[in-house]
Amino acid sequence: MKIGFAGNLEKDGIAEFRVRLMEQATALGEEVVALDSVEALRLEQPAPQLLVVIGGDGTLLRFAFEAAKGNIPLLGVNLGRIGFLSEIALDEFSGAIQKIQCGDYRVEERMMLLCSINDAPFASCLNDILIAKQSFSGTIQIEMACDGQSVGSVFSDGIIASTPTGSTAYNLSAGGPVVTQDLDSIIVTAVCSHTLHIRPIVSAPSAVWTFRVKGEGFVAGDGIKLSRINPDDRVCVTRSNQRVRFIRFQEHNVFELIRQKLT
Repeated sequence: MKIGFAGNLEKDGIAEFRVRLMEQATALGEEVVALDSVEALRLEQPAPQLLVVIGGDGTLLRFAFEAAKGNIPLLGVNLGRIGFLSEIALDEFSGAIQKIQCGDYRVEERMMLLCSINDAPFASCLNDILIAKQSFSGTIQIEMACDGQSVGSVFSDGIIASTPTGSTAYNLSAGGPVVTQDLDSIIVTAVCSHTLHIRPIVSAPSAVWTFRVKGEGFVAGDGIKLSRINPDDRVCVTRSNQRVRFIRFQEHNVFELIRQKLT
């Protein structure tokens, strides 16, 4: 099996940890390759059959879409503070590879969101898509529609459209609901809303959400600022046809994870 190893090399210690894990995988008879960027993963031929991502959730999110396009399962090795998406700790890696060699694992699939701006497909994200105001002060007005039906106009700091995976991220901090991972859906939550009659909404995953801004703002995907948007630009969000695959060795209780990691 060919295993790719990725991580945020700008963080102290990641390069050294990667070397250590690659040596362990080689000792177990696996082919290894170091991937320093998402672009390196895109260009690697033949593609790895497994991608090991060392770091926190942010690093996993950065590689998620490219891995999904290649149908490459992800194994997260947590070195971050929270690590909702990672499966193992650093000292569990050798045992994890042996379990994979024996077939003692399962693959968990997670939905992604596709974002388009003015009908041009723009990005696919695992956690969430944020439409937010450009300036620090004031609010932004955003008109929302779901499958062509008007939801209303919201004055707020922004709007989050999230997957169940992202429901425990920014959505949760903004007062949105936790949605379990076995229920594909789109969760829409306003950030610091001044329009109190519109509450967080959970829709079908196939729903097409349309957002029109009445001022200058920006769109971010999985925490990365992607594009500036101008008045009356139309941002659409719906389920992507790509799905992210994670290697899992045990069942996860999302509520226990919240108690452990967010208290």
